Amino acid sequence: MNFKMALQGKTIIVKIIKFTIMSQKNLLLSPKNWSRVAVLWQRLQQSFRLMVGVPDYQTYLTHMQIHHPDLTPMDEKTFHRYCVDARYPSKGGNMKKCPC
Repeated sequence: MNFKMALQGKTIIVKIIKFTIMSQKNLLLSPKNWSRVAVLWQRLQQSFRLMVGVPDYQTYLTHMQIHHPDLTPMDEKTFHRYCVDARYPSKGGNMKKCPC
């Protein structure tokens, strides 16, 4: 990826966030809607994590409760370690995919 494309991608993300905030300015700045701001922030964080390939732990817990209530879910640290190992397998000491 060249530097120009990376800057354009960053610019687009900033424009999306700015547009979202400016279009909802009256709602976002009202104290009675701060819970909505918190939810919006959490969803933005989740979206950006998914863009870079980091799964959401809360979604995993919800899935486990609904579909596998008899199984014990992994703790958060183990879950993220499992996801990294699944994406970048390195068994036997040789790494086939570079994590950088």
